[in-house]
Parts: sequence; C-alpha cells; structure tokens
Amino acid sequence: MLQRRQMLNSFKNGPALIAAGLVVVFAALVWPGVPIAGAILLVGCGATLTLGTRRARQEWLLLANLAVYASLGCLAVAAQTQGALNGPTGQVSGLLLCDHLLALLLFAVLLRWVVRQLVSTVATDR
Repeated sequence: MLQRRQMLNSFKNGPALIAAGLVVVFAALVWPGVPIAGAILLVGCGATLTLGTRRARQEWLLLANLAVYASLGCLAVAAQTQGALNGPTGQVSGLLLCDHLLALLLFAVLLRWVVRQLVSTVATDR
C-alpha cells in the first residue's frame, strides 16, 4: 500500500516539478542573467517521476530519461560557467554557484530515484 501511495504522490508532484522548472526557463527568456541548470534538472526530475509512474516495465525509458536530462544539465552548467568566466567580471557569481549546487543535488535525487525503481523492479521479478 505504501508503494502505491508513493507512486500516486510522484504522479502528482511530477507535473508540478515540470511547471516550476519551466517557469524558471521562461524567466530566463525575460531576464537573461537567470541561471537555468537547476531548472533543467527540475524538469528532468518531474518528467522522470511522471514517466516512472505511467510506464511500468520499461526500465530503459527511465535510463534514457536520466541520460538525456543529466547531459542537458551538464551542458547548462558548462555553458553558464564559461559565459560567466568570459563575461565582463570574469567571475562566477554566488547565484550561479547556488544554481550549480541545486543542479547537482537534483541530479543525485534523480539518480537515487531511478536506481530505486530499477532495484524494486528486479526484486519483484524474482
């Protein structure tokens, strides 16, 4: 029963995480200085949670989703860091560092969730 409740909560939280990430991405369109690496991984967490609850027995989709959003997050971190270092001050701001830490934390949460899903799938197959 607990696992079913967790799945329902994941389904409810997934679209909310996607929406929150997209709000930050759209804010970056208006204010170009807004860092978006954390927002990309927030969308990735929401998409993976939603995918994990809707698509049972398709573990490869979870792994593909993890790979895509991890790659996008890494590209965003690298691009933002290069942009800050090549900018007028040549320094990385505290806000950018917080965004990078948030992206790293969200990636760790996403990785942990995917591993748990895969382990629970293997355990139920036995």
